[in-house]
Amino acid sequence: MKPLHYFYSILVLLLIYSCGENQENSELPEYRFQTDNNISNPEPIPIQDKRKKHGLKPYYVMNKQFGMPVGAMPIPGNWEKKEQNSKNIYFADPNGVEVYGEVSNSFFYSNSPERNQYTLQTGSQVKPVKSIQRLIEEELKPLVEAEGYRFKNQFPLPQLAQFDNRFNSYLFKSTPEQRQNDCIVTEWENSEGKSMMVIVRYYIAQYTSIGGLDWGYTLNSLTAPKSEFENAKNAYINSLVNFEINPKWVQAHNQYYAHLAQQNNSRHQQRMANIQAQGEQIRAAGRASSQALDNQYNSWRRRQASSDASHSNYIDGIYERRNMADPSGNTYKIEGYENNVWMNNNNEYIATDNSLYNPNIDNTTNDYNWQQLEESGYDY
Repeated sequence: MKPLHYFYSILVLLLIYSCGENQENSELPEYRFQTDNNISNPEPIPIQDKRKKHGLKPYYVMNKQFGMPVGAMPIPGNWEKKEQNSKNIYFADPNGVEVYGEVSNSFFYSNSPERNQYTLQTGSQVKPVKSIQRLIEEELKPLVEAEGYRFKNQFPLPQLAQFDNRFNSYLFKSTPEQRQNDCIVTEWENSEGKSMMVIVRYYIAQYTSIGGLDWGYTLNSLTAPKSEFENAKNAYINSLVNFEINPKWVQAHNQYYAHLAQQNNSRHQQRMANIQAQGEQIRAAGRASSQALDNQYNSWRRRQASSDASHSNYIDGIYERRNMADPSGNTYKIEGYENNVWMNNNNEYIATDNSLYNPNIDNTTNDYNWQQLEESGYDY
């Protein structure tokens, strides 16, 4: 069988065949991992004991980054690891069973077009969410049918979904997420007497604090003659559900990525502090420039006011004008130097040196109401 497709890896922690990150090491001793992965058995049987009782052997999924196993999966004793090949066959046995390398695909999606565009620019895929059933109908079926297989049956596998959820919960998260896992087993057959199983391991991870979500799937598949199919199918499902996680690897993984997140956060905070400091410098320079302009303007206003006052006094001196005020405090420019000055509501005034004169009792002027003005001095 040709490989189903080569997808970008999303569950690198459990990959049987992925980008050289994990590899088999047959020289390792048989580990006894302390694990709570007891979905099938209240008290998990160590893999070496299972081999004695059920003909199983441990396959260690190695992590080159930390130089230790991610964990071990119990596989039938007659399954042998295959070298890398164009058909993506990972395990095979003498009875014609072929187990293929695990392949995965992942996407991001947000209601924000800007975030989707940014994600595309970083090289990641953006795609609206599909349900697991739509995924099977629209993407898996055309792919498998193109290899000459027809769909036969499907059933849920909640034990594997529970395992995926538990495994993910052990791992450090720099961003809080709400994760949902689902798992469906699909069965197929062709006209040549072969059967196929494809397990679809589906997930959605929502990031409520920052918005958006990741979603995707991993495919685990095998083919076998019809006479071997049921045993091979059950053996492979058992190996995935009973994967024994190495707690030392979990610890090393979490310490590394927690430290990396802390470094990234420190760098981010430093960048924000630098931006803020630069902004404050710009604002301080702006305030200083504004203050300088204000000072210049205020100085100009003082000079202008002084100039205006001097100019006014100069003009008043030429035209022999003086400032006089009415009882309400209103000031007027009055020509001449007469001591007795009266003004009506039309701003008309009468000036005389006769201190006894009052236009309010003068029959020629008493049609108006007159107010006597008082000297108020020059404006200096």
